[in-house]
Amino acid sequence: MKSRHYLLFLPVLFLWVSDLPGAQEFPSLEARVKTMLIDPNSQTPVVVLETVADKKPLPIWIDAPEARAIALELEHVSLPRPLTHDLIRNILQNLGATLQRVTITELRSSTYFANLSLATKEKVVHVDSRPSDAIAVALRMKAPIFVSTQVLAKSKPLPGATGGAGQTPRKLGFQAQDLTAELAKLFDSHPQKGVLITDVAAGGLATKAGLQRGDIITKANDQAIASTLELESVIQAAKSPQLKLEVIKKGKPTTIVIDLPS
Repeated sequence: MKSRHYLLFLPVLFLWVSDLPGAQEFPSLEARVKTMLIDPNSQTPVVVLETVADKKPLPIWIDAPEARAIALELEHVSLPRPLTHDLIRNILQNLGATLQRVTITELRSSTYFANLSLATKEKVVHVDSRPSDAIAVALRMKAPIFVSTQVLAKSKPLPGATGGAGQTPRKLGFQAQDLTAELAKLFDSHPQKGVLITDVAAGGLATKAGLQRGDIITKANDQAIASTLELESVIQAAKSPQLKLEVIKKGKPTTIVIDLPS
Protein backbone atom coordinates (compact mmCIF):
# COMPACT_ATOMS: atom_id res chain seq x y z
CA MET A 1 0.00 0.00 0.00
CA LYS A 2 2.85 2.41 0.81
CA SER A 3 4.43 1.86 -2.60
CA ARG A 4 1.14 2.62 -4.39
CA HIS A 5 0.71 5.90 -2.50
CA TYR A 6 4.29 6.83 -3.28
CA LEU A 7 3.88 6.20 -7.00
CA LEU A 8 0.69 8.27 -7.10
CA PHE A 9 2.39 11.20 -5.37
CA LEU A 10 5.59 11.28 -7.39
CA PRO A 11 4.12 12.38 -10.77
CA VAL A 12 2.15 15.13 -9.03
CA LEU A 13 5.36 16.43 -7.46
CA PHE A 14 7.21 16.49 -10.75
CA LEU A 15 4.27 18.13 -12.55
CA TRP A 16 4.31 20.90 -9.96
CA VAL A 17 8.02 21.64 -10.05
CA SER A 18 8.14 21.61 -13.85
CA ASP A 19 5.84 24.65 -13.90
CA LEU A 20 7.94 26.73 -11.52
CA PRO A 21 9.34 30.12 -12.70
CA GLY A 22 12.81 29.81 -14.18
CA ALA A 23 12.13 26.47 -15.86
CA GLN A 24 12.53 27.95 -19.35
CA GLU A 25 15.87 27.77 -21.12
CA PHE A 26 18.24 30.74 -21.33
CA PRO A 27 21.36 31.21 -23.50
CA SER A 28 24.12 30.16 -21.12
CA LEU A 29 27.83 29.38 -20.78
CA GLU A 30 29.40 26.60 -18.73
CA ALA A 31 31.18 27.73 -15.57
CA ARG A 32 33.04 26.24 -12.65
CA VAL A 33 33.51 27.19 -9.01
CA LYS A 34 36.79 29.06 -8.88
CA THR A 35 37.04 29.99 -5.21
CA MET A 36 35.33 31.17 -2.02
CA LEU A 37 35.97 34.63 -0.56
CA ILE A 38 34.75 36.87 2.23
CA ASP A 39 33.67 40.35 1.15
CA PRO A 40 35.87 42.62 3.33
CA ASN A 41 33.21 45.32 3.43
CA SER A 42 30.15 43.30 4.40
CA GLN A 43 31.93 40.19 5.78
CA THR A 44 29.53 38.18 3.60
CA PRO A 45 30.67 34.93 1.92
CA VAL A 46 31.11 35.09 -1.84
CA VAL A 47 31.26 32.11 -4.19
CA VAL A 48 33.15 33.00 -7.36
CA LEU A 49 32.20 31.20 -10.56
CA GLU A 50 34.35 31.40 -13.68
CA THR A 51 33.25 30.70 -17.24
CA VAL A 52 35.13 27.79 -18.77
CA ALA A 53 35.59 29.37 -22.21
CA ASP A 54 36.77 32.91 -21.46
CA LYS A 55 37.52 32.85 -17.70
CA LYS A 56 35.01 35.61 -16.90
CA PRO A 57 34.38 35.75 -13.12
CA LEU A 58 30.91 35.85 -11.58
CA PRO A 59 30.82 36.59 -7.84
CA ILE A 60 27.61 35.65 -6.02
CA TRP A 61 27.03 36.82 -2.43
CA ILE A 62 25.50 34.00 -0.38
CA ASP A 63 24.58 33.06 3.20
CA ALA A 64 27.02 31.42 5.60
CA PRO A 65 25.41 27.93 5.86
CA GLU A 66 25.37 27.46 2.08
CA ALA A 67 28.89 28.89 1.82
CA ARG A 68 30.11 26.35 4.34
CA ALA A 69 28.40 23.54 2.42
CA ILE A 70 30.15 24.63 -0.79
CA ALA A 71 33.52 25.10 0.92
CA LEU A 72 33.41 21.66 2.58
CA GLU A 73 32.64 19.97 -0.74
CA LEU A 74 35.39 21.91 -2.55
CA GLU A 75 37.89 20.71 0.02
CA HIS A 76 36.48 17.14 0.06
CA VAL A 77 35.76 17.25 3.80
CA SER A 78 33.69 14.28 4.95
CA LEU A 79 31.29 14.70 7.86
CA PRO A 80 29.87 11.88 10.01
CA ARG A 81 26.27 12.86 9.23
CA PRO A 82 24.80 14.23 5.96
CA LEU A 83 24.19 17.96 5.64
CA THR A 84 21.07 19.25 3.88
CA HIS A 85 22.67 19.19 0.42
CA ASP A 86 24.02 15.69 1.01
CA LEU A 87 20.45 14.67 1.90
CA ILE A 88 19.13 16.21 -1.33
CA ARG A 89 21.71 14.27 -3.34
CA ASN A 90 20.84 11.04 -1.54
CA ILE A 91 17.11 11.51 -2.11
CA LEU A 92 17.54 12.23 -5.82
CA GLN A 93 19.86 9.28 -6.33
CA ASN A 94 17.54 6.89 -4.48
CA LEU A 95 14.60 8.10 -6.59
CA GLY A 96 16.60 7.42 -9.74
CA ALA A 97 16.77 11.08 -10.79
CA THR A 98 19.85 12.49 -12.52
CA LEU A 99 20.94 16.09 -12.16
CA GLN A 100 21.76 17.08 -15.73
CA ARG A 101 22.83 20.62 -14.96
CA VAL A 102 22.18 23.68 -12.83
CA THR A 103 21.77 27.11 -14.40
CA ILE A 104 22.10 30.56 -12.87
CA THR A 105 19.23 32.05 -14.84
CA GLU A 106 18.56 35.61 -13.73
CA LEU A 107 19.77 38.60 -11.72
CA ARG A 108 16.97 40.90 -10.59
CA SER A 109 17.34 43.67 -8.00
CA SER A 110 20.62 42.17 -6.70
CA THR A 111 18.95 38.76 -6.30
CA TYR A 112 20.20 35.76 -8.28
CA PHE A 113 17.89 32.98 -9.48
CA ALA A 114 18.77 29.42 -10.53
CA ASN A 115 17.18 26.12 -11.47
CA LEU A 116 18.06 22.46 -11.44
CA SER A 117 17.40 20.31 -14.52
CA LEU A 118 16.47 16.84 -13.30
CA ALA A 119 16.03 13.83 -15.57
CA THR A 120 13.73 10.96 -14.64
CA LYS A 121 12.64 7.97 -16.71
CA GLU A 122 9.58 9.91 -17.85
CA LYS A 123 10.87 13.42 -18.56
CA VAL A 124 13.14 16.33 -17.64
CA VAL A 125 11.85 18.71 -14.98
CA HIS A 126 13.15 22.07 -13.76
CA VAL A 127 13.21 23.01 -10.08
CA ASP A 128 13.52 26.60 -8.89
CA SER A 129 16.46 27.15 -6.53
CA ARG A 130 18.72 29.67 -4.92
CA PRO A 131 22.12 29.66 -6.70
CA SER A 132 23.95 28.74 -3.49
CA ASP A 133 21.83 25.61 -2.99
CA ALA A 134 22.05 24.73 -6.69
CA ILE A 135 25.85 25.00 -6.66
CA ALA A 136 26.16 22.95 -3.45
CA VAL A 137 24.03 20.15 -4.94
CA ALA A 138 25.80 20.31 -8.32
CA LEU A 139 29.20 19.85 -6.67
CA ARG A 140 27.95 16.81 -4.79
CA MET A 141 26.37 15.24 -7.88
CA LYS A 142 29.25 16.14 -10.24
CA ALA A 143 26.82 18.08 -12.45
CA PRO A 144 27.85 20.94 -14.75
CA ILE A 145 27.06 24.54 -13.84
CA PHE A 146 25.86 27.03 -16.45
CA VAL A 147 25.38 30.79 -16.25
CA SER A 148 22.95 32.82 -18.32
CA THR A 149 24.55 35.41 -20.59
CA GLN A 150 22.04 37.86 -19.14
CA VAL A 151 23.49 37.29 -15.66
CA LEU A 152 27.08 37.64 -16.89
CA ALA A 153 26.22 40.95 -18.52
CA LYS A 154 24.85 42.28 -15.20
CA SER A 155 27.51 40.74 -12.94
CA LYS A 156 29.14 42.82 -10.21
CA PRO A 157 32.93 43.23 -9.84
CA LEU A 158 34.87 40.94 -7.56
CA PRO A 159 35.14 42.18 -3.97
CA GLY A 160 38.60 43.33 -2.93
CA ALA A 161 40.43 40.73 -0.86
CA THR A 162 41.14 41.65 2.77
CA GLY A 163 44.74 42.77 2.85
CA GLY A 164 45.08 41.18 -0.58
CA ALA A 165 48.46 39.82 -1.57
CA GLY A 166 50.23 41.59 -4.41
CA GLN A 167 51.90 40.36 -7.54
CA THR A 168 54.60 38.24 -5.88
CA PRO A 169 52.34 35.35 -4.76
CA ARG A 170 50.59 35.45 -8.14
CA LYS A 171 53.95 34.94 -9.86
CA LEU A 172 54.34 31.79 -7.74
CA GLY A 173 50.92 30.61 -8.90
CA PHE A 174 48.60 31.21 -5.96
CA GLN A 175 46.19 33.75 -4.52
CA ALA A 176 45.50 34.22 -0.83
CA GLN A 177 43.29 36.04 1.64
CA ASP A 178 43.71 36.90 5.31
CA LEU A 179 42.26 34.14 7.49
CA THR A 180 39.41 35.95 9.20
CA ALA A 181 37.15 34.31 11.76
CA GLU A 182 34.46 34.10 9.07
CA LEU A 183 36.74 32.25 6.64
CA ALA A 184 37.95 29.93 9.39
CA LYS A 185 34.35 28.89 10.08
CA LEU A 186 33.66 28.20 6.40
CA PHE A 187 36.64 25.89 6.04
CA ASP A 188 36.37 24.33 9.52
CA SER A 189 39.80 25.80 10.32
CA HIS A 190 41.00 26.09 13.89
CA PRO A 191 43.89 28.57 13.55
CA GLN A 192 42.65 32.14 13.74
CA LYS A 193 45.86 33.66 12.35
CA GLY A 194 47.35 32.91 8.97
CA VAL A 195 46.71 33.21 5.26
CA LEU A 196 44.14 31.10 3.41
CA ILE A 197 44.99 29.91 -0.11
CA THR A 198 41.94 30.80 -2.20
CA ASP A 199 43.21 29.69 -5.62
CA VAL A 200 46.17 27.84 -7.12
CA ALA A 201 47.10 28.05 -10.80
CA ALA A 202 47.37 24.74 -12.62
CA GLY A 203 50.97 23.99 -13.53
CA GLY A 204 52.36 26.85 -11.42
CA LEU A 205 55.27 26.70 -8.98
CA ALA A 206 52.89 26.49 -5.99
CA THR A 207 50.98 23.56 -7.50
CA LYS A 208 54.21 21.68 -8.26
CA ALA A 209 55.26 22.13 -4.63
CA GLY A 210 51.96 20.70 -3.37
CA LEU A 211 50.15 23.86 -2.25
CA GLN A 212 46.36 23.53 -2.61
CA ARG A 213 43.28 25.68 -2.29
CA GLY A 214 42.12 25.64 1.32
CA ASP A 215 45.64 25.33 2.75
CA ILE A 216 46.49 27.79 5.53
CA ILE A 217 49.97 29.32 5.67
CA THR A 218 51.05 30.01 9.26
CA LYS A 219 54.79 30.57 8.70
CA ALA A 220 57.01 31.57 5.80
CA ASN A 221 60.79 31.10 6.09
CA ASP A 222 60.32 30.52 9.84
CA GLN A 223 58.45 33.82 10.34
CA ALA A 224 54.89 33.78 11.68
CA ILE A 225 52.40 34.98 9.08
CA ALA A 226 49.18 36.74 10.12
CA SER A 227 48.31 38.55 6.88
CA THR A 228 48.89 38.52 3.15
CA LEU A 229 50.92 41.72 3.51
CA GLU A 230 53.34 39.93 5.84
CA LEU A 231 53.55 37.02 3.39
CA GLU A 232 54.29 39.45 0.54
CA SER A 233 57.05 41.08 2.59
CA VAL A 234 58.70 37.76 3.47
CA ILE A 235 58.65 36.56 -0.14
CA GLN A 236 60.16 39.81 -1.41
CA ALA A 237 62.89 39.72 1.26
CA ALA A 238 63.81 36.06 0.65
CA LYS A 239 67.50 35.61 -0.09
CA SER A 240 67.50 31.86 -0.66
CA PRO A 241 66.24 30.27 -3.91
CA GLN A 242 63.42 28.57 -2.00
CA LEU A 243 60.43 29.61 0.09
CA LYS A 244 59.64 27.35 3.05
CA LEU A 245 56.02 27.43 4.15
CA GLU A 246 54.51 25.96 7.32
CA VAL A 247 51.01 24.96 6.25
CA ILE A 248 47.86 23.53 7.81
CA LYS A 249 46.53 21.09 5.20
CA LYS A 250 43.17 19.46 5.94
CA GLY A 251 43.74 20.08 9.65
CA LYS A 252 47.28 18.68 9.75
CA PRO A 253 50.55 20.67 9.83
CA THR A 254 53.02 20.10 7.01
CA THR A 255 55.95 21.85 5.33
CA ILE A 256 55.94 22.92 1.68
CA VAL A 257 58.97 24.27 -0.18
CA ILE A 258 58.46 26.38 -3.30
CA ASP A 259 61.31 27.07 -5.71
CA LEU A 260 61.52 30.80 -6.28
CA PRO A 261 62.00 32.12 -9.84
CA SER A 262 65.50 33.42 -10.46
